[in-house]
Amino acid sequence: MKEGIPMIQIESWAAEFAQKLQKAFGQRLLFLGYQGSYGRGEATDHSDIDIVTVLDQAAPADLDQYRELVRSMPQGELACGFLCGREELAGWPRYDSLGLLLDTKPVVGDLRELLPEFTREDVWEALKIGASGLYHAACHTYLYGGNPGGALAGLGKAAFFCLRFWALCRDGHYYPSKRELAGVLSGRERDLLRLAEARSPEEIQADYALLLDWAGEILKSPPPWEEA
Repeated sequence: MKEGIPMIQIESWAAEFAQKLQKAFGQRLLFLGYQGSYGRGEATDHSDIDIVTVLDQAAPADLDQYRELVRSMPQGELACGFLCGREELAGWPRYDSLGLLLDTKPVVGDLRELLPEFTREDVWEALKIGASGLYHAACHTYLYGGNPGGALAGLGKAAFFCLRFWALCRDGHYYPSKRELAGVLSGRERDLLRLAEARSPEEIQADYALLLDWAGEILKSPPPWEEA
């Protein structure tokens, strides 16, 4: 973004984009929302505009038209996100569509009407899939990465996404932002949320140990309702 351009007001930006989509696609537009840092209230003037759009179907000609509408928007070069058709969304892996539902702020339509009912088993599966990815990424980066300390910020972001599902399993409540999540975490989980670039070999090793221990424990553990 060019220096001096202010951060967008996401509600007004999304409302303007919704009008353009409705004019172009009419009733074929089933849902529009936004997620990511704007959805969490954590955006900066360099943040992507992460859009979620569902059409009745998404053919290449629809994508061409959609792209032109995005480009016509103020700061449209920052736009990214998810677009699919109704039937494709209905068949999407449940762990992924659960995250989509929880993270997306609606502008047009109701995403719940396009998705199945979710269960606690779906939440647990989403957590375990996230933990497996985190475990693998930590191992791979520690072994083969040229700068393991520099990779900790990215691993910390992946841990944040896992921790949201962990807290949802524990509390039955979803905390979308780091600020909200920090208020309900303690111990190892709070340390994971604060993971940042380490400055010494000892700190790097300790942070990777925390990542591997925590993610590994999730993978080895039964669902919390089976432990009760």
